[in-house]
Amino acid sequence: MTLQPRESRMQRRWRRAVVILLLISIPVSAWQGWEAAMRHQQPLELERLALVESQAQLTSELEEARQRYHQLEVDLLVARDAVAEGQQIIHELEAQLFKQQQSLAQYQGVLAPSAMAPGLRIQAFELQATDSPEAFRYKVMVSRVGDESDTLEASLAVSVKGLLNGKTEELSLADLSPSLGDDQLALNFRYFQVVPARSEQALLILPDGFDPQQVKLVATRNGDTLVEQVFDWTVTGAEH
Repeated sequence: MTLQPRESRMQRRWRRAVVILLLISIPVSAWQGWEAAMRHQQPLELERLALVESQAQLTSELEEARQRYHQLEVDLLVARDAVAEGQQIIHELEAQLFKQQQSLAQYQGVLAPSAMAPGLRIQAFELQATDSPEAFRYKVMVSRVGDESDTLEASLAVSVKGLLNGKTEELSLADLSPSLGDDQLALNFRYFQVVPARSEQALLILPDGFDPQQVKLVATRNGDTLVEQVFDWTVTGAEH
């Protein structure tokens, strides 16, 4: 005969409570572990969302850049066509102007027969004041009478006559426009030409004490004088 200790009611209650606590602690521990994992992954998720948003923004900017590039290509093609069309219009207007000058020369020939003589003409000379009292901008327009089938090549010398410290002085273009580096302007045109071609070369800087009185223009070709004309020093316009 074997004797077994009989479990008291209190022991049975404690054991049941321990079992219940163990059963409860398992899902609670799992829940706490899941919450800890989620808290750890939350910054990573936020970073992932930020990267996704940044990628979407970059994709949108890339698409906009592609569209702008495509539009620039289209604008460039249109601009090239417009430049070609503009050059053709300019050529036609130059031809019309030349014909009108020829017709005008014919009418002038009634009063001055020498006006019909073929050659180069100085159509206009203009001086413009600048912000500096010693500096002036100038431009010369030359044209031709005669056969327009070939271009006319020549040189135009510009000089300014005046008084320097009470003495008569004639200053060349090289003295007054150092950026040009020459006494003459190159002429090469079919109908007409405005010189100087570049604005930085169209500047006359007078020395201190110089009082300008006249501007002399002399066009030559191969050493021969084609035309010579003198203009009074008169400021005809102001630079804007």
